Amino acid sequence: MAEKQEPMVKFYKKGRITVGAIHSSSVLSMLNVTEFGKTVLKYLATHPGINLLLDFEEVSYLSSAVLNELLRINKAIQESKGNLRLCGISPTIKEIFTITNLDQIFNIHGEPVSKDIIRFERALAVAQEAESWEDVTEE
Repeated sequence: MAEKQEPMVKFYKKGRITVGAIHSSSVLSMLNVTEFGKTVLKYLATHPGINLLLDFEEVSYLSSAVLNELLRINKAIQESKGNLRLCGISPTIKEIFTITNLDQIFNIHGEPVSKDIIRFERALAVAQEAESWEDVTEE
């Protein structure tokens, strides 16, 4: 009997943030990049307006094909009025984002998920406060 394979991405909530912990050291090799994209997009379809923090802490290799999947994920989150951040990014992987100028599109951090949850919560609070001030000035 075949063993049931662990999911590549496990989702869990931390306050207003949903963490997508990636459980594969070579995410995003050509063999599993499609599975990664499908898993995350399926989750997004049932969670509109999500504040998603993708945790790459266990990822040591990233294929170029995953960049396309991340762009699709980012587009889906923006269309549903959500937010996306990437954390636990190693310096080597961050360099890929820098070289491709995708560091201009994605909010990327090398810190562990616990620290970036705090940063993400603060950014959401600041955005909410700014939005409330816009409402006051419109009256």
